[in-house]
Amino acid sequence: MRALNSLAIIPDGNRRYAKKQGLNLAEAYAAGFSKVGDVLDWSGDAGVRSVTFWALSLDNYNKRTQAELRVLFSLMRNKADEVLSSRRFNDEGCRVRFFGRRDLLPSALEERFAKLECETQNNRERELGIAIAYSGRDELLQASKRLCEDYAAGRLKNVDERAIEERLYSTAAPDLVIRTGDAPRLSGFLPWQAAYSELYFSKVLWPEFDEKEFKRAVDFYSRAETRLGG
Repeated sequence: MRALNSLAIIPDGNRRYAKKQGLNLAEAYAAGFSKVGDVLDWSGDAGVRSVTFWALSLDNYNKRTQAELRVLFSLMRNKADEVLSSRRFNDEGCRVRFFGRRDLLPSALEERFAKLECETQNNRERELGIAIAYSGRDELLQASKRLCEDYAAGRLKNVDERAIEERLYSTAAPDLVIRTGDAPRLSGFLPWQAAYSELYFSKVLWPEFDEKEFKRAVDFYSRAETRLGG
């Protein structure tokens, strides 16, 4: 059985869960947020050292109403305050990183993210990555711009894969990508990093994702045969 070291999750299905349960969007998002802590616990038990969540796509940032974004950002702000107060990540030796178009976030939220990163930057046991206002195409575009700038300025001599990877938002290559909500696609999530990842598409809506389904995904990975290059 293969050891699972790095995991990425596309937590889809919050809005459908709200409709299914007769909840408002804030209640559905809150239920989804509670799953993040659960997955960190389950993944820790499974020996997973790195977990990355796609909290908000750049496409959804552009398409959602301001009212919806205010609800989401308010929940994120409250969750960040809760984590900062609990010091959970320091106790567990977990480093936290946020990546994406952070320049688009409300300043109060960005300040909390920066503080959380600062307070956990020396932790080395585990890593939690949060992609927010993130698009894989945008990540590659921004990396290409930095590559061209560095080359033109003479700071870069060789343009190779390593040069590109060093300019990506995240260099973590997940062993397994889980997408909930029954959509069999990655929607542009980590296009470079997930090139050889195993993909597990769950029919379960994100707020209903439980330990049993998590273990199914881990078992799927452990039984999959690695074929780098196709």
